[in-house]
Amino acid sequence: MSKIVVIWDAMLDEYIYGNTDRKNPESPMPLLNVEKEEIKLWWASNVAHNIASLDEWVNLICLIGNDENWKVFSNLCEKENINLLSLLMSSPTIAKKRFLDSQYKQQLLRVDYEKKERISEENISKAEKILEEIRPDYILISDYNKWIITDKMMDMVKVFSEKNWCNILADIKPQNLDLFKWIFLIKPNFKEFCEMMNIQWIENNDENISKYWTEFVKEFWVNLVVTRGWKWSTLITKDLNVYHIPSEERKVFDVTGAWDTYIATLTYALSKWYELTEAVKLANTASWIVVWKVWTASISKEELWI
Repeated sequence: MSKIVVIWDAMLDEYIYGNTDRKNPESPMPLLNVEKEEIKLWWASNVAHNIASLDEWVNLICLIGNDENWKVFSNLCEKENINLLSLLMSSPTIAKKRFLDSQYKQQLLRVDYEKKERISEENISKAEKILEEIRPDYILISDYNKWIITDKMMDMVKVFSEKNWCNILADIKPQNLDLFKWIFLIKPNFKEFCEMMNIQWIENNDENISKYWTEFVKEFWVNLVVTRGWKWSTLITKDLNVYHIPSEERKVFDVTGAWDTYIATLTYALSKWYELTEAVKLANTASWIVVWKVWTASISKEELWI
């Protein structure tokens, strides 16, 4: 059985639902009468949740604050069958609260609890020991640019990968691109890809963009998957084969977390010996299904018919 480790930015995502039938006597802003509260895993932890939802054992390495939210986060991971391997940081656990009007399906306010923190040398050493103990076949990096990624951290992961024949897949932010040369696969969306290539937003068609695909793959020596809206994606392999892979057109309720589902399903499929093109097709299908759901969501094997 292939072993998967998801690593990097994780957070709690709290939804507070209510109605705004009454006016706020103290402010011109709406008054939300709370009806329901819900807490979910997000970012890397949502990626891990999506893999676990496919009945696959998954390990999650992430920075967590030594606070009350750590307990909530840990309990959620246990509930979702995620093996949480915490690296404690001095900052609080990253969390977001969203206040939502249930009747009109609108977000009234979002409150963020986050502080960027550079990963310490001690935590890099701890992460290395964890990887050596697990010896995963796949490392999936979900980078939301909240931890400050360091050269030493990525050097450690790459050295481990080379020594242990482990494939690294990454969903990254453009500003961290140079740290991810020579890994197995990078998955930006189309907007991020334009930023990575330092080009102005161009029309999303093959004629205008094709030369940039090959430039990217040659420079960074990775397989490249660019998600181009939820309906389709493009795969450019290291040997410069290009595949445009569509999915069915469908009404979209919410794209929140859709690309977490995408990269999770892609990694899961590779761990089950799918060819890369077939893995991308399955990831397309998964994101096509999940946009039908509201807010942060996951996918199941039954929904994918696998």
